[in-house]
Amino acid sequence: MGGASGSKNSGPKHMLPEIDWLNSYHRTIVTSSLIQGVYLLQREKQKKVNSQSYLWWESFGFSLVKQLINEDDDSIYGAVFEYNTNNPHSGMPPRSVVAFRGTLLKSKTWLSDVEGGIQCFFNNLNKGSRFQQAIQAVQTVLEKNTTETTSVWLAGHSLGAGIALMVGKTLAKNGVPLKTFAFNPPILSIPLEKLPVIDMTQDDDPRVAAWTPYLYVNPSDGFCSECINILKYKIFMALIGLGKFESIGAAISFRCLTFGIESGEPIQLLSSAVMLVNKKKSDDETTNVLMKPWYKFKKAHGLEQWWEPNPAWDCHSFRSSEPRMD
Repeated sequence: MGGASGSKNSGPKHMLPEIDWLNSYHRTIVTSSLIQGVYLLQREKQKKVNSQSYLWWESFGFSLVKQLINEDDDSIYGAVFEYNTNNPHSGMPPRSVVAFRGTLLKSKTWLSDVEGGIQCFFNNLNKGSRFQQAIQAVQTVLEKNTTETTSVWLAGHSLGAGIALMVGKTLAKNGVPLKTFAFNPPILSIPLEKLPVIDMTQDDDPRVAAWTPYLYVNPSDGFCSECINILKYKIFMALIGLGKFESIGAAISFRCLTFGIESGEPIQLLSSAVMLVNKKKSDDETTNVLMKPWYKFKKAHGLEQWWEPNPAWDCHSFRSSEPRMD
């Protein structure tokens, strides 16, 4: 689902003039805002209106250097942004950020966006054209930023979060771990406690284990709330010494077995991650009883929740060897 719209098109008003790149909240505001810029770029292209999308990156010292175009419907699904290091800041900023939007249920984008969602559902997102193009775009950025991989970040929301995670993991396997921010990632799974224990083991790839993406989830968002249960299950399995069995179980897609479809690698099969859970309660925007579930989901899955002032987040982290709740 899409990001914010209407009066929120002008960008977050409460952001400090100077970005502290060591501050998690500042990093969250900036990366989610760049994704919102991608949403607005596509809306501008489709509606042929000026929604001032540039404010969502220029306000933070970034410039737009490349748009990623979906070859199936000519829509903008991603963008490459470059940071102007002369902008007031503290800490180590990224040199480039590659951002990916999520699903837009509009006439010209819904078909290919839904197709991407189906690929997520069956763990085949890495077989789509967006993923292939995204890998090429990131590799091009890496060639330009030859100093350190820490200078290139990935960010995505919803379907775009799935793409960012798959790109990040693929590059991590090749020894190129990139800082990755995944907002409301599409992780739909059956409860892990119902998975059978399989009598085999699997060693974690140490290169992937060294990559620690940031997952932003809302308990009321059915598209990503399973992340929380997965973390709890990882902790439980690690405590009883069955962490390796859990990795195998998580790799099994019962949806693919049921439908007879060849499965790829699940997005949720991660060795390490930092998870930020939004615990802030939002007011309903409507008194219509029939519409309240939709508004509740829209709030829980929306991108704007991550740049709102006065956040209330729980932070959890896990590694393949030492999952923990902070």
